[in-house]
Amino acid sequence: MKKDFNDNDLLAFLGRLTNKWGTGHESVNKILDKTRNFLDSKKYKIPFIDKVSEFLEMLSEHSKGNFQLNDAAVGWVVATLAYLILPTDLIPDFLPGIGLTDDAAAFILAFRQLTRELENFRRWKELEAKTIDIEKE
Repeated sequence: MKKDFNDNDLLAFLGRLTNKWGTGHESVNKILDKTRNFLDSKKYKIPFIDKVSEFLEMLSEHSKGNFQLNDAAVGWVVATLAYLILPTDLIPDFLPGIGLTDDAAAFILAFRQLTRELENFRRWKELEAKTIDIEKE
């Protein structure tokens, strides 16, 4: 039987693969490291850096087993970060002024899809910060 995959099925599949690699797997770490290196290599500030940073942090915490994401959410995060670091995407990144517009659009789309997960992650971070403060006292 042939099954037609829609975009969400494909992203969930990517997320399942990522989750199957497991906590701190080399492949997940490569995505995180390559994205961080990409950001470090840019001589100019990426306007949507806060969104990239939040995705990096969320995937990192998920990879460590500290924060749970469903397969589709992991797929969205991995695909969006991978799209950012690919130099040959829809609009090549090296084009001044417009090179990152497609990357920004990808992050906007992913942020809209992951609204609930991002809210949960932000709440989780707040609770973690409060827990750390209590433990210090």
